[in-house]
Amino acid sequence: MSTKKDDESLTILKNLAILIFLFYLLQYIVCLILAASFDLWSYQPLGGQNGQFSVGVLPFWHYECGIQQGNVALTSWLSMVISQIGLTVAIFIVVRSTKHAWDYSTSLSILHFCITCAVTGTAPTNWAW
Repeated sequence: MSTKKDDESLTILKNLAILIFLFYLLQYIVCLILAASFDLWSYQPLGGQNGQFSVGVLPFWHYECGIQQGNVALTSWLSMVISQIGLTVAIFIVVRSTKHAWDYSTSLSILHFCITCAVTGTAPTNWAW
């Protein structure tokens, strides 16, 4: 009778899929709560920004991200911080292997960067990113 190891491909893919789902679920929940609390449903970005804003792209919004730059920037920054903290907790609950924690974290961060570039059409250049 064989035991399942943490470094088997199917185990890694299953854990990564669970983490991707949890990460984006948490990020969208946080973004929707913050968007509702800051009333961002009708926000229009400043004229010099390239992106077309909607609350649906808020988890990927990098044009405004940080503290003391307005409600959209604060929402974007807070959702990123809260989801990264949640991701850290989820990695140790789902993966249960500190040996592979960096692999999952790095893989998800690279995936999020690629999705952000695809959704917004540009690479993030903000200091918070």
